[in-house]
Amino acid sequence: MADEQLEQKNEAKIIALASPKEGAGKTTLTLNLALGWAGIQKRPVLIVPLDPLARQEHSFYLDIRKPVSVADILHTLGNTNIAVVGGLLRGKIAMSQWGVGVLPLGNTRAQVASISPKILIPILSRLSQTFDIFLDIDSSFPMQAFAFDIADKIFWVSNATRTHLNSTVQLFNDYKEQHYPMDRVSVICNQYDMPGSIAYEEVEKFYNSLGRDIDVFLPWDESIMATSNRKEVEIIANPQSEWIKGLRLVLAKIRDLTPAPKDWHASVSDEEFTQAAKEIWAPIVAGGAAAGAAPESHLAMDVEDEASKTKLSFWDDLKQKIHKEVVRTLEIERIVISDESSASAQTRKRVAAIVDDILQKQPNLQFSRDQRTRFASELLDEILGLGPLETLMRDTSVTEIMVNAFDKIFIEQKGKLTLTKYKFRNNDQVVQVIKRIVSPLGRRIDESVPLVDARLKDGSRVNAIIAPLAVSGPTLTIRRFSQKPFGPEDYFRFGTISPECMEFLQKCVKIRKNIIVCGGTGTGKTTFLNALSGYIANDERIITVEDTAELRLQQPHWVSLESRPPNVEGKGAITIQDLVKNCLRMRPDRIVVGECRGAEALDMLQAMNTGHEGSLTTIHANTPRDGLSRLEAMCMQASGDLPIFAIREMISSAVNMIVQLSRFSDGSRKVTYITEMHGQKDGEIQSTDLFRYVQTGVDENGKVQGMFAPTGNLPTFFNEFKAKGVPVPEDVFLKGAIKFDEEDNPILPNQNTPPAPPVVK
Repeated sequence: MADEQLEQKNEAKIIALASPKEGAGKTTLTLNLALGWAGIQKRPVLIVPLDPLARQEHSFYLDIRKPVSVADILHTLGNTNIAVVGGLLRGKIAMSQWGVGVLPLGNTRAQVASISPKILIPILSRLSQTFDIFLDIDSSFPMQAFAFDIADKIFWVSNATRTHLNSTVQLFNDYKEQHYPMDRVSVICNQYDMPGSIAYEEVEKFYNSLGRDIDVFLPWDESIMATSNRKEVEIIANPQSEWIKGLRLVLAKIRDLTPAPKDWHASVSDEEFTQAAKEIWAPIVAGGAAAGAAPESHLAMDVEDEASKTKLSFWDDLKQKIHKEVVRTLEIERIVISDESSASAQTRKRVAAIVDDILQKQPNLQFSRDQRTRFASELLDEILGLGPLETLMRDTSVTEIMVNAFDKIFIEQKGKLTLTKYKFRNNDQVVQVIKRIVSPLGRRIDESVPLVDARLKDGSRVNAIIAPLAVSGPTLTIRRFSQKPFGPEDYFRFGTISPECMEFLQKCVKIRKNIIVCGGTGTGKTTFLNALSGYIANDERIITVEDTAELRLQQPHWVSLESRPPNVEGKGAITIQDLVKNCLRMRPDRIVVGECRGAEALDMLQAMNTGHEGSLTTIHANTPRDGLSRLEAMCMQASGDLPIFAIREMISSAVNMIVQLSRFSDGSRKVTYITEMHGQKDGEIQSTDLFRYVQTGVDENGKVQGMFAPTGNLPTFFNEFKAKGVPVPEDVFLKGAIKFDEEDNPILPNQNTPPAPPVVK
């Protein structure tokens, strides 16, 4: 019992044999190696043929009749408590007289077809506590990936023929692209001097060109076929043959091999592995413990444990080391990584190949294929992209990325803020990413210019700030926009606005009403402005003016203007105000200003009052009344000489509608007010709410509940709809109307409070 437990503490050796095509002698090699290995060490050996044709060659030569298969084990598990599987495996594995067993997948092709890595992983992991395992992989078998992932050594068995070499090139290229552990591959050239073969010097040169040396050249031996026909194995029948002498060099390599901890679930998806852990692994580990076996804690790893492994200190150190080697290689090959080239598939493929080649040369690197893939992907993102932000940038559901510190990256997703698992190495890496963003735009960021606004190629808006202004470290904010503009159906689906309200706004745009979209930060003002702009007719000339171009209009007659900040000398700035003044000379039918935030508000109002009806813009404000106050302040900022009554007169005559957007506790964004402006009274701008969103509660999932409803007030320009050919029924403003008391609280239908008269603000 003590000896058994001592053996279980030793890590199993997993040996895989693969070949580019049939006929290489791989199965013969597997049998002889397994028997030879069983003869020079105490641990029993198990052959697992990964064969889709369910051939019984190994059983035939080992003289094992009706061996237990994986399919048999599964059948037993279907009728027996899974906790007994440990005992089943120990007692029922078919063993030969030489200490070599065999575990076929099934006895028929149909049985084999039902076996997946998800099923095989827990069985082999349990067997590895007792056996060293030899995997005989069929060249076309899809579970080759699984075998390569868990093998400590992969012997690539090839003949010296053109077809074998050509297939090897294709397969090796595929394996490298998928980050298979090619450093574990050793090449065996079998029957290298068989009549008609390619000269061994040419074969050796071929494998050297693939970055591999041939470990062993095994000679052609006529006796092997004769031995096989007698149902014998060469290492037993002719132990002193030249072929067996060469095979002992392979056995020496296996003897000197130090097995690594196995990444048993490398070829299984997270979903499959989680399910397997619940259904198979946990009971097996529990059963092994009950039987006296030492449970292997690494078998119970979940995805979080695997992710934590990648956080070992050497991960970042290795990444920086290989990064420097990649840069040196690029310099030698005279490959220049520019903003344009970094996005090309050809450049990424070449850099990926360089990374993989350097990674393969790292000594004693115990990375699984999954870890290699993640490592290479992260390094490529650092070299060619935005580092850890690249994964977030590829996720279309992420609307905002906020780097508060190098190790604190938040995102906004579905209206909710979340701290992610992604991190930069340090502050220097954050600064390097910021420079990579702003440099192609002719901008700079350093101590003399520590604040910058920029735009990525996909239209995302970027704000970056570094020391000495950012005390806690460099900060980066990226606001992303959908490549496909939201349409009315999207807003109805999101619950942002009701169809009746949207139809009303559509007709307001068609009859050329000036509309301001108000809202706080992140409420979706620009996106909603883009949707309203979609209702402008295709035969109208539209000019958009923005600080950072975000609007995506679909009309053919559209001109987009973008402001320009000052250069490093503080000169050359073109402001929004300059562009608004200039666009008046460009014969616009409509002017759309992305956001009024300063003196340009006065020029915008003047444009609205001088024949450019139907203009649109946005401002930051929490309510329609706050929006008017802010508009007044911006106009006074532009011209302190204008009296307040003149400014209010200008606003009341220019602005027809205010649409208010708000963000709620569940992350949803909704149109909360549609308000009409109509003249002045006693020096105050008069406004009337036409539609309101009334929140009635929150459901058990935290989702805001409420309704869009009219207030019972008709717009003063109601008759214009019919006059201009887009009539609106009165019921839109009256049906289901909700009144509000003097404190602006809604009077819902189940409240028996007499309705108050409409409040004119």
